[in-house]
Amino acid sequence: MPLQKSISPWKSPPQLRPFVQQDFMKTLEKAGPQLTSRLKGDWIGLYRHFLKSPNFDGWFRSRKREMTQKLEALHLEALCEEDLQQRIQKHTEVEVVDLVLKLKDKLSQAEREQLPVHPGTLSKLRSHIEAVILALPEDLQGILQKPPTS
Repeated sequence: MPLQKSISPWKSPPQLRPFVQQDFMKTLEKAGPQLTSRLKGDWIGLYRHFLKSPNFDGWFRSRKREMTQKLEALHLEALCEEDLQQRIQKHTEVEVVDLVLKLKDKLSQAEREQLPVHPGTLSKLRSHIEAVILALPEDLQGILQKPPTS
């Protein structure tokens, strides 16, 4: 999982590094559960067996989806903490319209995937979108405030 400080509101969320079984097994010797668990046993053998089991694939996909959603949620929250009004003053109308469209996409994705965001984040994002739209000329406001057609 990438560090939270590597999440910038103005860049795409960081991607997860690919899982490499050999690298993971090497880390177990130095940072495995044997260091914190009171249970003794063949931890490396247990993990090796789990990685080969049919249960691993489903568990891994679930954890990967969970981490990807967490990164998307952190990115969304970083966007909500930005002063978008100040930011848009430095950009052209085309760039501001592009920002509105991207923010609407992020909002739609967050609602569709039910991202694990803090309470109030989605309403804050809606407010940001509305404020940015209101800073544009009236003709663009009308276009951007229309609900999307399916």
